[in-house]
Amino acid sequence: MRVTQSLAAATFDKTECTTCPFNSATQRALFETHVDDGHCTNPGCFQLKTEAVDNARLEEQARAAAAAQAEAETSESDEDDEELDDPNDEDTAPSDRQDRLLAHTADSVGESVIIPRPSAAAGSVKTAARANGPSVTVKSIAGRSTDLREVTWRTALARDLADNAAHAHTAILVAALTGTLSQIKSSTLTSRAGLLVNPSFPDLSFTGKIEEIRALTNAQAATAHSAIGAAYARDVQSFGHVADLARVFEIDIRHAWQVDRAFLERYTKDELKFIAQECGLIAHKGEKAFAKLLGSKKADLIAGMLNAVGFDWAGRLPSAMTLDATYGPPTIAVPPAIDGGATDLAA
Repeated sequence: MRVTQSLAAATFDKTECTTCPFNSATQRALFETHVDDGHCTNPGCFQLKTEAVDNARLEEQARAAAAAQAEAETSESDEDDEELDDPNDEDTAPSDRQDRLLAHTADSVGESVIIPRPSAAAGSVKTAARANGPSVTVKSIAGRSTDLREVTWRTALARDLADNAAHAHTAILVAALTGTLSQIKSSTLTSRAGLLVNPSFPDLSFTGKIEEIRALTNAQAATAHSAIGAAYARDVQSFGHVADLARVFEIDIRHAWQVDRAFLERYTKDELKFIAQECGLIAHKGEKAFAKLLGSKKADLIAGMLNAVGFDWAGRLPSAMTLDATYGPPTIAVPPAIDGGATDLAA
């Protein structure tokens, strides 16, 4: 009991535990004595899955905090814009803050952007934007969610590699043979060595560590390999490598992420309309009904989008969150086979 963890207290999804050989409840017929039902005898795996849930929770809190800060900065920017539009104001040079914001947007979307300098004859940037109308594109939308998109996909890939030994094995080989395996931070795995091998492992001599590694069972070695793969997904510097692996392994973030308030609060009203259009919300509500909703305050607009009657956001991936910048519709669940199902499973 001192070396096991109660699955009843686990915070992660325990679906896989029902058939896991390390779940004591599945080994009742193999031993005369055993720990109580539902205890995990693989502390390394239990700890990694718990950490994954904790990290996801912390990331969600960080996203919410970032969204709140962005909202505050947007409000401040609107006040600055009002001052800039004052016809009695002869100082038409953009503020340093506006320069930084435009430069950051250019870096985010990966394009070269020419920042217009207002003059007395041309008027302010804000006035010109109002005259020409807002420009919302897939790239401008994606530029506001670069950080969220990368964190979400890294986490999804890490979870897949932690759960799939074959995928982890492939990722490690690719990383090693492309010279990027060394990008795993030294502390990422050494801090977990005691969990993956045994608590005394960090204090052993190098020779002792070799012997401990050689003594690992196949299951323990597979868990360690999966942990290395997951660490690579989180630490590798190029997000392009993460995206390529995610495509090859057919990772789907729908299981761990969907449109929520923190995501929508990143955007302006025009951008929210763009998202509503591509995700099918406007078609669901109707043009007039959505136009009326668009005229409300931003907070009310977001609430109306999230709580639209008869509309389910689950499985809908805005282009800003996909790897190919293309809207991802909900996947269609295939009903399980009835005839021959038991025979297939047995085979």
